[in-house]
Amino acid sequence: MPKVKGVTYRKFTYADTINFQGLDDDNGFQTSKHDRKRRLVHQSECGPCITACINNRPVAIFGLVLLWDGVGEAWSTFSSEARRYPIAMTKGANAFFDICEILFSLHRIQITVRSNDKRAVSWAKCLGFKSEGLMTEYSVDKTDYYMMRRS
Repeated sequence: MPKVKGVTYRKFTYADTINFQGLDDDNGFQTSKHDRKRRLVHQSECGPCITACINNRPVAIFGLVLLWDGVGEAWSTFSSEARRYPIAMTKGANAFFDICEILFSLHRIQITVRSNDKRAVSWAKCLGFKSEGLMTEYSVDKTDYYMMRRS
C-alpha cells in the first residue's frame, strides 16, 4: 500500500466496525446502524478488504466482492474524517484495486454509484471508472445508480 503521512492501511477485521464512525451516517439509505454493520461484515467476507486508519482509528474501508472468475465488484465506505484526506484515500483505493486486479486475474472491476452523488461519481472517475449505463430505480428507495467499470 502507498506510504501516505498519517494514514496506515491494514487488513480489515471485525473489530474495525466497533470504532468506525462511517456507520453512523445512513447516507439516506434509511437502514439501522446494526444493519449497515452487518452488511459491511458480510461484504468483507466475500473478498479482500482493507481498513484505512488515521491515528490507529478506522476512517475508511475498501473491499472487493469476487462475483466470479475475472470479475469483482468494488465497494467502499468512509467516515467524515476520511474525506479530509482525499489524496490518501485515492492512493489507497487505487493501490488496493490494482493489487486485487493482479492477484485475482481480474479483467473487470465494476462499481455502482448513486447517480445524484456528484462527489462519489467524480471520485469514481478519478479512480479510472467509466460509466456504462444508468440503472433506473436500482436501490431500495428507487434511486438511480450508474454501473461503472474500471478501465
